[in-house]
Amino acid sequence: MTDRVTASLYDEIMTSVGKASSVTVTLLLLAAGALAGCAPEPSSSTPTPTPAAEQTPATPDPSPTADPTPTQTPTKAPETPSAFTASELVQICIDATSSGYDGVEFDAAGARIEKRTVTPEWLVLVPAQTNGYDAESACTIGGSPTDPEIELSSASIQPLSEEQIQKLIRGEDEGGTD
Repeated sequence: MTDRVTASLYDEIMTSVGKASSVTVTLLLLAAGALAGCAPEPSSSTPTPTPAAEQTPATPDPSPTADPTPTQTPTKAPETPSAFTASELVQICIDATSSGYDGVEFDAAGARIEKRTVTPEWLVLVPAQTNGYDAESACTIGGSPTDPEIELSSASIQPLSEEQIQKLIRGEDEGGTD
């Protein structure tokens, strides 16, 4: 539409070119161009409310998106600190019970690790040899790899029976720390 207005002004100017100087024609064309340049402003103000209306629905969208993110983060955070590796659990039990033996040799590869139904959550049994006897270290371990919590640590020359192991898994008949 701006081109039509400019063209009609140009036609009117061209009919009177014989009477006007070329400078006047140029000034009129510039004025028409300036007026045509002003025309887009009202139409550009019309789209302005449209993005504002689109921003209003966009504002609630990030809020629901932000809600699941904090929910997922706390879920993962507690798992990371308590994520012991098997070798960490075995080494923690060995370190906690090695002073209870003379001349001990632990069999870390033969260790048994059970998830308990109570806290601390891990039962660790490490076979050992001490002074020619079969021995076994038993530990209940919780906490985290950087801050382990040992509730039970036992160095015994008699391995635990399966019945005793099952009781420890359930949190029954736990003794003190040796």
